[in-house]
Amino acid sequence: MKTFLNGIEYLFMRAAAVFFVGFVACIFLQLLSRYVPNITILWAAEVATYAFIWTVFLGAAVMVKHQEHFKIDFLFDKMEGFSLLVVKMISHVLIGAFGLMMAINGAELVQLFWDWTVNTLPELQQGYLWLALPVSGLGILLFSIGNAVDDIRSYATDKGGEAL
Repeated sequence: MKTFLNGIEYLFMRAAAVFFVGFVACIFLQLLSRYVPNITILWAAEVATYAFIWTVFLGAAVMVKHQEHFKIDFLFDKMEGFSLLVVKMISHVLIGAFGLMMAINGAELVQLFWDWTVNTLPELQQGYLWLALPVSGLGILLFSIGNAVDDIRSYATDKGGEAL
């Protein structure tokens, strides 16, 4: 499972890097079109928005894998043993449920907006923008399951037992 999740993280990070480079390039093109006469690039703003959204959502999923998402460290620092494991499991379930909701509702949005196009770039369907939701939601779900398994194994090892 670790290899599988590491592979997903690898894909998400590489895709996010590509989208970020695309975002920066589109912003540069927008600047050119504003300040250089006779250059008009209308589609750069739309593509930059799409690329930025994909970068953020893929990065958010990876942050869940590394458990760098929003959490209350104060609570985790004050607890230990089984009570800490219970709180961590509740956290993983809530984050996983959020990811599942993103995946399900995001898939519905993709279907709803798939045929819509962007005015400045009619070849680009809005469904590609909304596809970021189910993809990152599925990643969040899988990463939270992986984190829960890791925490259970760590708890079992710390208790003197063998790793599960």
